[in-house]
Amino acid sequence: MKNFKVKISKLMSYLLRHNPKNLEMSENGFILLDSLVKEIQKRYSWANVAYIKDLVAKDKKGRYEILDGKIRARYGHSIKVKIRLPLASPKRLYHGTSKASSEKILMEGLRPMGRQKVHLSQSIEDAIQVGKRKTSRPVILEIDSERAVREGIKIEKASERIYVANYIPAKFIKILNKI
Repeated sequence: MKNFKVKISKLMSYLLRHNPKNLEMSENGFILLDSLVKEIQKRYSWANVAYIKDLVAKDKKGRYEILDGKIRARYGHSIKVKIRLPLASPKRLYHGTSKASSEKILMEGLRPMGRQKVHLSQSIEDAIQVGKRKTSRPVILEIDSERAVREGIKIEKASERIYVANYIPAKFIKILNKI
């Protein structure tokens, strides 16, 4: 069943973050939960509202939010949505990437690259997992987020483990380690 949870979560991410298809999405990213379930049932006929609610409740990264019979992704959008998240000022955040990308980031800063916002991890372990999607030996970047916020960079808390920003200038970034 775990494999189905991953597949359904990926389908949900695709629909809620990148391509809502024929689903009606509000400007702040919400879709009727029942409508999303019907779309998911086109592939997984047995998936129901209770299954989706359980998947959302157990999602360790806090990707989704259900409110008043509607669902949305909290972060990770490539489509235009206006999501208000609480401002945050953690001391340090991390970003995992490839060696080639890290060199560019250290010169130009961290940009969203096809998403609306830059994703930052609260833990080194999460940054490693993100970086491993790009390379088997990720470079972990440390962001001096406390200083960035002091100097006017807006950082938002998307979930307990994920933070987002529009852009992080290179002066706040250093290489923590290479795996």
